[in-house]
Amino acid sequence: MIRDLGEGLVLRAATTDDAEPLAAFVGDVLRPQDSDTPSAPLTAWTRDLLEGRHPSFVPDDATVVVDRRTGAIVSCLHLICQTWAYGGVPIPVGQPELIGTAAARRGGGLVRAQFEIVHGWSAARGHRMLAISGIPWFYRQFGYELAIERGGGPRARVEALVSLPPPPAGWRVRPAHEADNPFLVDLTAGAAARAQVTVPRDAALWRYELDGKRVGSAARREIRILERDAERVGYLAHAGELWGSHFNVSAFEVRAGVSWREAWAPALRYLVEAGHALAASGPAARDTVLSFWLLGTEHPLYRVSTFQERDLGYAWYTRVPDLPGFLRTVAPALERRLAGSACAGHTGTLTLGFYTDGVRLTLERGAVARVEAWRPAITVRGIEFGQPSSDPRRPLAMFPDRTFLQLLFGYRSLEELETTFPDCVVRTSEARALLTALFPKLPSDVWPVI
Repeated sequence: MIRDLGEGLVLRAATTDDAEPLAAFVGDVLRPQDSDTPSAPLTAWTRDLLEGRHPSFVPDDATVVVDRRTGAIVSCLHLICQTWAYGGVPIPVGQPELIGTAAARRGGGLVRAQFEIVHGWSAARGHRMLAISGIPWFYRQFGYELAIERGGGPRARVEALVSLPPPPAGWRVRPAHEADNPFLVDLTAGAAARAQVTVPRDAALWRYELDGKRVGSAARREIRILERDAERVGYLAHAGELWGSHFNVSAFEVRAGVSWREAWAPALRYLVEAGHALAASGPAARDTVLSFWLLGTEHPLYRVSTFQERDLGYAWYTRVPDLPGFLRTVAPALERRLAGSACAGHTGTLTLGFYTDGVRLTLERGAVARVEAWRPAITVRGIEFGQPSSDPRRPLAMFPDRTFLQLLFGYRSLEELETTFPDCVVRTSEARALLTALFPKLPSDVWPVI
């Protein structure tokens, strides 16, 4: 037991004995709102985690709240440890997932109690950030901000794609095998250059994606290789089943020097046929929507093909408990951006205020020399915010609440933040130039290791 929560409830770490009851609980409480039955994909995903299929997750990385009078699980949270990258710099990340509470126990602070424990675990493991693909608003109350791009791609109704272009001669699409792992490693490493936040995959992680998840798991993706004249030139990843009427495509990449437009013809034909097959195998025939939402807002595909419909993007909830530490970790990425900007070789200090605390970056000839926590004294219309400090000057830039994270992760530009939040203030042209150089708006491509 980690904590006695009173009223017969105890909070503890999960064990292997929880695999079946926890899988059943997750499938039940996280079912789609309009579903009369538990979610089989979420049940399978939870079972995979608790049975040790994941490369880093172990059962006691999950917390459960149990009613000790009945032994029933009434709430849970899973912490999945992995490595992402920011501007190419590896970042240890914790991803809280499969979070749920029985309907009769909601509103009692059970998720908050588990977050208090899991955030402590995350800090002890050296995670520089945490990220959740969660429902609107809820996770803000635990210190998270919607700050990393997630989704925002187009969609197409399969039934409307009646006159597909014939694939060029010599092309085929086939299942990926373990022998393809080195090719997949190289291809995705090259694609990462387009994005701000990515998830690096070595051969071991690709092996996990290919063979580590049971069929039917919500976390599983089907990987397909694109070949031209028997040579590997690209890959596709898509869901193994329909989500409602949507057939989700999560990745499409081709090797440098290969035409995206030429590769798209065989890829699209394969996806349409696969979508038809999934719809036909379901309980009833249905109209199928080919969704490229997970490709994000700036994928190269959109420059070679036109789509009539597009779904709005969303974002990853992100928590950075030690912002100075995070900035020190990603300093190599910041220095590369600075070197490629009009501020190359800059020496000076950039102070960022968040109204109750702040950060001071010291640059020396284009290098990040120091990043320190900083508590400015801010006076606005005669009202003082924060604590008096040895440096009484106002920050050079001020960001309310956690909005700076949107700039940090490239989700919003500086101009967009200023337009949206009147209390986002940049005081000097030098600070504006540095912020624009260090933190440009960039898309992210996050396929987490779940």
